[in-house]
Amino acid sequence: MLLLTLSGTTFCGLAAAEKHKRVKYEPTWESLDQHETPKWLMDAKFGLFIYAPPPSDRQWMAWQRRVGETPRSWERADSMDKVDWNVDHVLDEVQAAGARYVVVAGDERSYFLLWPSEFADIEGSKFTTLGPNQKDWLGEFSRKARKRGLRFGIYRNYLHPGKNPYFLKTMAEMIDRYQPDTLWLDEDAHKHSADDLRSRELAAYYYNHSKKQNEVALEDSLGHYKHKLDTFGKRLLHGDWFRKEISPPHDDIADGYFVRYEPMYRWRTRTPRGHEHSGGMVNNLIEWLVDSVAKNGNLELATHAGPQHVADLQRRTLQQIGLWLEVNGEAIFETRPWHDGVPQAVSKEGFHARFTTKDDSLYVTLFDWPHPQATFARLATQEGTTIQMLGVPGAVRWEQSPAGLVLGRPHGGGAEGDVTEIPCDHAFCYKITPRPAWKKK
Repeated sequence: MLLLTLSGTTFCGLAAAEKHKRVKYEPTWESLDQHETPKWLMDAKFGLFIYAPPPSDRQWMAWQRRVGETPRSWERADSMDKVDWNVDHVLDEVQAAGARYVVVAGDERSYFLLWPSEFADIEGSKFTTLGPNQKDWLGEFSRKARKRGLRFGIYRNYLHPGKNPYFLKTMAEMIDRYQPDTLWLDEDAHKHSADDLRSRELAAYYYNHSKKQNEVALEDSLGHYKHKLDTFGKRLLHGDWFRKEISPPHDDIADGYFVRYEPMYRWRTRTPRGHEHSGGMVNNLIEWLVDSVAKNGNLELATHAGPQHVADLQRRTLQQIGLWLEVNGEAIFETRPWHDGVPQAVSKEGFHARFTTKDDSLYVTLFDWPHPQATFARLATQEGTTIQMLGVPGAVRWEQSPAGLVLGRPHGGGAEGDVTEIPCDHAFCYKITPRPAWKKK
């Protein structure tokens, strides 16, 4: 049985409960950096980031009084008492969107926990439980998500343990109880050193106390080194993945695995094309998904429980993304970047494309309908090549010409026919088998 001391308290760990040989991680970079990014995260590609509703104004003011602050009203249209935050409904939307995992953000205001903690509402602790009746939101989310075959993660604001002596204890309790598949860390994680935060102790605890330690994924957010070394949003230093939060597009395959965080409720005209685009929110979010996957990352879309017009917009958007993935998911899930080629290109006709691979196939996803065709000067097919467009039966017209690989449109049935050449909206994917070569200039 593994033992680890955290915050002066000894926590019992887990006996070996998996076929993978367990490793005892030490709270050092050398030891922690041996942990590998799990395959499930690199296969999943698309997740939803769910913000819990904030506390009601009444609970907020009661908490302020309890911790010695002057009560100030904080009315929110999406607070816990004003929205119907139903776990089953949330997970229905996750699955309708085609997402493979869900991350629950439980403490937007840091001290309101989504589970009944033994360290909440006690002397010397600022922590309390969000909502009435000490409800175990994380327990319900983790249990029901996993029953549906979804991976489950948790986001928390990291609080300086010197100023918040119960923070690390709540983290250990949360890890032991809910076994998150992935863990986000924010706030003070970017402001103080790893030593001051004792973040390496926390990372070792997470790895050592996870039942399937080779399948958990920790964010590279364990101290202000990310900003001091100018690596935030740029590359992986420690942990299993790094965050790109509403960051500008980049051209190359990332150094280490990343998760792109994009909110659905603002910046809806942002696009990986490098300029604002009028294709609409669903169109742009699908482009961000394809762009992230091509460059060694995932997309996580952030959602809120309200107000109602926002919730309705999110639901419609997620449904449309799910419909697109029904057709094109083969080019997204379980794929890898094209390391022997490039992640992106623009056709001779001006169509933006992203490339992903799986087995011996290359997927070319165009952000616009290829009218009349899409020509890539540096793509060179091999003998026996077949090319199809996902969602359309049969092969497409194509030619390896002196100008490069010319990808035509699928054969349609015409105005009176019953065969459509356009399989979906937003973006269109060619599958080329075997993979072509990318010719050097």
